[in-house]
Amino acid sequence: MFKKKTDVHALIMEQIDDVKKCLVLFDGFMRAATTPGVNHETLCSLRDGVSEAENVADTSLRTMICSLNKSYYLPSTMESLIAIATSCDKIANKCESIANLIVIYKFQFTAESYKEFNKIYDIINKQFELLEEAISMLFSNMSQLQKDPSILDEIRALESEIDAIEMQLSERIFNMNAELAFKMQFFDLVRSLCDVSDIIEDIADKIQIMLISRKA
Repeated sequence: MFKKKTDVHALIMEQIDDVKKCLVLFDGFMRAATTPGVNHETLCSLRDGVSEAENVADTSLRTMICSLNKSYYLPSTMESLIAIATSCDKIANKCESIANLIVIYKFQFTAESYKEFNKIYDIINKQFELLEEAISMLFSNMSQLQKDPSILDEIRALESEIDAIEMQLSERIFNMNAELAFKMQFFDLVRSLCDVSDIIEDIADKIQIMLISRKA
């Protein structure tokens, strides 16, 4: 029984690691996309890397879900783990979607927005590091996480920081002297990028619900 549960732990952490690799490649893509004079072919190549990583994360997710069918977890626990894993996969999906949009639009970011975008990447990366730690603790030290779930509060606090940046960027976008179509594209990209943080916060909530249900 112990081995079966350990296998699931290893597989879900492998899936999380594959999502992280996709996020790292996406971070590189976005930093290139917000670099003045970036070559479109370069962005296409970086986008392809993000897409390949997303496919790998999809495969890891399916492998992890299949492993749960052979485990000794209670149905409620399996349901919670699947919900967490599938939500993590949405992060990779969102990264691929945003990269595709930027390439298709051939979008040119304004120089004034570079600083805010860099902040967003940094915060999302920090959120994911905390999320990865919290998910690992579900297997290695759930009792400690139940006693002190402050790591989940840290994730939510970081999401609030991104909300503030998103609001500032959105206001600036619609005050720009530019065509409405450009403003709408820009706003859509900002909102989609910030959605990554929302997904991470949502996973933190799922973890907290799982902790509460295990206490009951």
